[in-house]
Amino acid sequence: LGEVAGYKRSLQDSPWDAPWFYLVFLLCVATGVVFSVTVENLVFLNLSIQVMNALLLPVVLGFLFMLSVKALPSKHRLQGPYMWFSGVSYLLIAIVGAWGGVYGVVNGSG
Repeated sequence: LGEVAGYKRSLQDSPWDAPWFYLVFLLCVATGVVFSVTVENLVFLNLSIQVMNALLLPVVLGFLFMLSVKALPSKHRLQGPYMWFSGVSYLLIAIVGAWGGVYGVVNGSG
């Protein structure tokens, strides 16, 4: 998300150079630890997380496509027919992922 928004911060930077990055990273890890410790049925937690992953797949693929079109150096950016092929492929995969997530929610897998 940071690269798409224009923030050039990552694990390569120290916590002093990228405090917001490390704060968000720490909150994500802490949330995972809290869920792992407090949920009694870890199989249900695992299935729920997989359904969440399927529902978030369109968002992730959208950001990856945007990065490949905008953030990469010009000689490495997706362009022309390959960009369109990749975009259509991402769209089809995102539709299947969203369908799988909704199917999992409706049928009680998550």
